[in-house]
Amino acid sequence: MNGGPPSPPMLGGVAHSRHRGLSVGRCADISDSPQHGGAGGAVPTLSHFAPRIAALPPGERLTKADLLIPDFLLHEAGRLAIYYAPFDYVNPAARVVLVGIAPGFRQMEIALRGARDLLGAGEELTVVAERVKYLASFAGPIRRFLVQMLDGIGLAQALGIATCADLYGARHDLLHTTAAVRHPVFVGGKDWNGHTPPARRNPLLVRYVREDMRAELAAVPDALVLTLGRCAEDAVQLLLDEGVLELARCLIGLPHPSGANGRRYVQYAQVRDDLTRRVAAWFTDQTPATG
Repeated sequence: MNGGPPSPPMLGGVAHSRHRGLSVGRCADISDSPQHGGAGGAVPTLSHFAPRIAALPPGERLTKADLLIPDFLLHEAGRLAIYYAPFDYVNPAARVVLVGIAPGFRQMEIALRGARDLLGAGEELTVVAERVKYLASFAGPIRRFLVQMLDGIGLAQALGIATCADLYGARHDLLHTTAAVRHPVFVGGKDWNGHTPPARRNPLLVRYVREDMRAELAAVPDALVLTLGRCAEDAVQLLLDEGVLELARCLIGLPHPSGANGRRYVQYAQVRDDLTRRVAAWFTDQTPATG
């Protein structure tokens, strides 16, 4: 059992360890090579981009003109472009992993603005990486419905917390978040919707799933994996089909909480009872025997 909640992400430090070059509990080092890396290359990290982030213009909001720039561009293929945002932090002790589509521009802006401010205040890179991950992941209105769904399937009760809102605060130690593509993806300058193009049919996106997402899930081996929406389901199913992820730890069926998903309430109602039973069963099986 956990000996009690740690400091919230706005206060705490982080542990240091590594997994396949990924930042596990920290922001991993990267060479000073001008190649930004990403899927099929060196994993892009905050340490590489920190000087450019610190130089972002001041203000309460950053624009696409500020952020969708060559300095942050990781890959480009036709109308599809993938940009860096500081979602590098990995929590290897997490008991739950949430898998989404990819950060949208709103989450990208919150993460980069937060990193800019923390770097300007002199915070260590490890602290910056952790704080902005929980600040920006599923940020905005989608987080409210996400918390409602997770509480509704009994996840808070199973974790021994009052509400899953605490996963983004005092009990962030229990949570890791990732996505089919963990960096922001745009198609024609607009947020990728997870379907056009489909992740499993696009070679670049498939590389992100097979390399980055696979490595993140392997780095959090004891956590229950919850997919959010069809794109996340397809990404997880790809790893299941290839035998590199265990079906027993995957909970598939929750809708994506975005307001763009007009059927999210209906979809949630259809799976709630089944997922509630499966959450309870998973955490019952994970409880060490006593006596």
